[in-house]
Amino acid sequence: MYLKRIEIAGFKSFADRTVIDFEHRVTAVVGPNGSGKSNITEAIRWVLGEQSAKNLRGGKMPDVIFAGSDTRRALNIAEVTIVLDNSDHYLPMDYSEISVTRRLRRTGESDFFLNKQACRLKDIQELFMDSGLGKESFSIISQGKVEAIFSSKPEDRRGIFEEAAGVLKYKQRKKKAEQKLFETEDNLSRLQDIIYELEDQLVPLAAQSEAANRFLALKEKLTTVDVAYAVLEITKAKEAWETAKAQLSTFNQELAQISEKINQGELSLHSLRQQRTAFDETLERLNQQLLEVTEGLKQAEGQKEVLDERSKHTQKSSAEYQETLEEVTERVTLLNEEKTELIGLLSQKNRSVQEVEAAMLACQQEQEKYQRSAKEIIEELRSQYVEAMQEQATIGNELKYLERQYQQEAAKNQTALSKQTQMNTSLKEKTTEAQIVEEQLTQAKAILEEQRKQYIHLQEKAQTNKKRFDEEQKKMYQLMSQVQQVRAKQRSLQDIQENYSGFYQGVRLILKNKQQISGIVGAVAELIDVPQDYTVAIETALGAAAQHVVVENERDARAAITYLKENRGGRATFLPLTTIKARHLPDYARNQAKQVSGFIGVASELVQSPEHVQTITDNLLGSILIAEDLQSANALARALNYSYRVVSLEGDVMNAGGSMTGGATKKNAGSLFSQSNELQQLTAQAAQLDERLLKTEKQVQHFEAATKEAQAALEELRAQGEQARMTEHELQSRLQNLENDLSRLKQEQQVFDFEHREVQAFFEEYDEKKTSLEEQQKNIAAQLAKIDQDIHQMNAEEDLIEEKRQTLAQESARLQAAFAVQKEQVAHLQQKIAATNQALEENEARQLSLERQLAALTSNVSDHEFSEESILQRIEAFTKTKQQVTAELTVIREQRQVVQQEIGALDEALSAENLTQKEKLSEKTEVEIEKNRAELVMDNRLLYLQEEYNLTFEKAAQDFPEIEDAEQAKVDIQELKQAIEQIGPVNLNAIEQYEQVNQRHLFLTSQRDDLLSAKAQLFDTMSEMDEEVKTRFGEVFDAIRLQFKQVFPNMFGGGHAELVLTDPKDLLNTGIEIEAQPPGKKLQNLSLLSGGERALTAIALLFSIIQVRPVPFCVLDEVEAALDEANVSRFGHYLSAFQNDTQFIVVTHRKGTMEAADVLYGVTMQESGVSKTVSVRLEEVREGGSFAADQA
Repeated sequence: MYLKRIEIAGFKSFADRTVIDFEHRVTAVVGPNGSGKSNITEAIRWVLGEQSAKNLRGGKMPDVIFAGSDTRRALNIAEVTIVLDNSDHYLPMDYSEISVTRRLRRTGESDFFLNKQACRLKDIQELFMDSGLGKESFSIISQGKVEAIFSSKPEDRRGIFEEAAGVLKYKQRKKKAEQKLFETEDNLSRLQDIIYELEDQLVPLAAQSEAANRFLALKEKLTTVDVAYAVLEITKAKEAWETAKAQLSTFNQELAQISEKINQGELSLHSLRQQRTAFDETLERLNQQLLEVTEGLKQAEGQKEVLDERSKHTQKSSAEYQETLEEVTERVTLLNEEKTELIGLLSQKNRSVQEVEAAMLACQQEQEKYQRSAKEIIEELRSQYVEAMQEQATIGNELKYLERQYQQEAAKNQTALSKQTQMNTSLKEKTTEAQIVEEQLTQAKAILEEQRKQYIHLQEKAQTNKKRFDEEQKKMYQLMSQVQQVRAKQRSLQDIQENYSGFYQGVRLILKNKQQISGIVGAVAELIDVPQDYTVAIETALGAAAQHVVVENERDARAAITYLKENRGGRATFLPLTTIKARHLPDYARNQAKQVSGFIGVASELVQSPEHVQTITDNLLGSILIAEDLQSANALARALNYSYRVVSLEGDVMNAGGSMTGGATKKNAGSLFSQSNELQQLTAQAAQLDERLLKTEKQVQHFEAATKEAQAALEELRAQGEQARMTEHELQSRLQNLENDLSRLKQEQQVFDFEHREVQAFFEEYDEKKTSLEEQQKNIAAQLAKIDQDIHQMNAEEDLIEEKRQTLAQESARLQAAFAVQKEQVAHLQQKIAATNQALEENEARQLSLERQLAALTSNVSDHEFSEESILQRIEAFTKTKQQVTAELTVIREQRQVVQQEIGALDEALSAENLTQKEKLSEKTEVEIEKNRAELVMDNRLLYLQEEYNLTFEKAAQDFPEIEDAEQAKVDIQELKQAIEQIGPVNLNAIEQYEQVNQRHLFLTSQRDDLLSAKAQLFDTMSEMDEEVKTRFGEVFDAIRLQFKQVFPNMFGGGHAELVLTDPKDLLNTGIEIEAQPPGKKLQNLSLLSGGERALTAIALLFSIIQVRPVPFCVLDEVEAALDEANVSRFGHYLSAFQNDTQFIVVTHRKGTMEAADVLYGVTMQESGVSKTVSVRLEEVREGGSFAADQA
């Protein structure tokens, strides 16, 4: 076998993948210092399993990975593979070639491979063990290891010899055997402890198992009798329950009938009340109708009187208007005739004017030939003077007519003013009276509205009170039923407590007869008050101690025990107040507990108890802690080092010492604390219900009285309302009459106002017209004076004019005068026509106004006649309706009285039925109590069967025999319970535990015997290993010592060397001393030799070992560095001599060693920090005379 090839990638300075092929002789690796040639040696050592980074010249294992250079980045993986030629099967593997690979990542992860199959480092180490190729073997020697051989202790040197002797595998096997022996002894020790512990358990478990068997036999008998007795009680309770159920059914039927009667009565009562309400509404409606009819009658009569008065006034006014209208009509006729005549005259004058105007035109045309004379001007002035005179006459006529008209209107206005004064007085009086009546009516309406609101309020209040009365009465009956039920359950629980049901027989006997025994304070369960939230936890914490009996002193306890024995009453535990000491949680434990989440408190501090028994409470609960849940309890127990008992609110327990108890708990409805709490709750509930019932009864009485009071107030208010409505209607009728009078007066006032406005308008127009006409008269008078003066002036200046001109002038003057006269006549006629038209229009307007007024008065007279007829019909109708309404009111009042009597009778009947219903409800409640009591017995016994025996009633009745004698069964149950109590506490698991412990004891005993046998075999194996190691080591040591004696002189050229055992008698542990005597020197210790001498001695020892135990290959790293040239040559000679048996790979820079090599590998760093190899076959060099180098 030899090293065929090494592949390096990323290991130290070999950044690139490098493959080095080795020959089966001597291979030298050379290169300058720092080139990385020693990295090849370390790569071989590393792949063979080196675990020390220090031995690889590193600080930590990832340091062997290429760290990078100036031109290259660092790598993350280092991998080395060696390939071994195993054709001679030197290694125990069926492969002719074996590859070993080691890979390291910078993260620290390592992989190992054998023939590219992943394996463990241990597999590689075992493969090379005792082969001479291990990482600690002599096959890989560096200069440092040479120094280590000489500087190490003698005991440390034996490793090389043991490797050569091939005893490492035996020592490894012995080491494993020693480890197994240690483990066996440890297991044997622990097993013996368990056996001793089991043997301690077996004796009491055997007794407990026997007691448990006796207990189970008695328990089976007790179960048979107890279950059968429970079935009997359930059967009796069921019969009682069914009887009560039948009675309740009867009561329910009777109550249903009563309720039906009450409901029917209430419906009838409600119907009657509705009828009464309907009658009330009808009465109110009829009263209202009667008032309205009365008011309408009075109003009609008042209107008739008003119409009569108005008719007289209208007839008088109509006659006056008729007379005036006839005068105006006659004047209109005259004016029309005058207008017609004037229009005819005007037509004639217009024709004459046209003729004169034509003549004037002709004369003027002739006269234009001549100049105007003064005479002409005078004539023109005279013409103007005539026109002015005519206009002055017309204005005078108009003034006279206006004055006459003024006197007529003034007389008419005086008459109207007189009537207006009288009418204003009447209006003022009627208005004042109407205001007074309206105020009275407003007050009456306010009073009536207030009464209506009060009536509605009282009616709503009465309805509310009745509704509340019904609700409170129903609530009262419900509360009565609840009170009866709670009282029944309370009495049942009180019976249970008074009979001490739930207590053990002995405890129950003591508590029942505590008056006969002195010093009995009570049971723990009676003396401790537990809040509802902590009931399960405290009950679990106390366990059976809840039924311990507290006594005053030891003497009382002894007396109670004697009493139990005399009466064969079972057993009980007594707690004398004089001897029981309190237990308290230490402060340090309390402080630690407070730091744990979920800690609630110490059990004794969460309950209440009388001061004189507080010591008992502290003794039983003072060192028990309460936690929220099992997780909190576990954390709390762990924090207190499992020194105290911890109980969760759900009843799970962490016991002192670390054991845990928990699981599904039974319902605590029948527990002592829950019964006490439930009784307290029922007592409080009963008190609350009594208080609520009392309040409800008061409320019923209050609302009943309030309802009756409201009904009485309604009756009184209804009477007051009728009186107020009568007053209101009277005032309304009176006000209506006054308003009619005021309306008539206002209408007359409007007529007078219209006439007065016309007169005032005439007066205003009269003054304006009179002033205008007088102003016109003054202007015309001035104009006449001026014209007269101009005429006199022109007459004085007149000259003679020519005859022709005079003639024309005369003719023209004549024509003009004629024209002026005609013109004046036309103008006068036009003025007269205009005045006639104006007078005609005024008279026609007045005629129209008078006709309208007369028509209005005539219409009023017709309306009055029609209204009077209508009013007479209304008066007759109102009178008839009033009689009918009055008769109907009498009938309705009588019917209402009948209904009111029926309501009173029905109220009394309903009160009697309600009383009967109340009595029946009371009787029903008693039966319900009996039914509930029977149901409670059934529930308790069914729950008892379920919880105690996990049986249903049907299963129990089917599987267990019937009891013929119930009293004997009770006696048997008591005797069996006493017998069971006399057995005392029983561990029912003891039977199974005993079997388990016994089986385990037998099994472990067998295991112990097997371990003792194995121990003896290990001792024998170790002895055999020691003998084999001694034999092999001694034989190999002697052989190496003889070879060393021969090789040393050859290597040194003389001298003497010796290998000496430090303790020849102890070949297993002896050290090895190396004594050397180089030529010419004394025999001395290695430490006194020079470096070269030590190196040569080590080399001599190496070759001695190789001669005794040849190795496939040997790696030597500069071991000859300290030798001189002569010794290097001897070293090379030995390499050549041994190369047929051992492959040498030598890292060197000595010429003599290179000459002995067959293949030379040069290691260089062509690139900074990166190693490269170059191979040279020296045989070819020697033969050819020149180097043929191949770069690897």
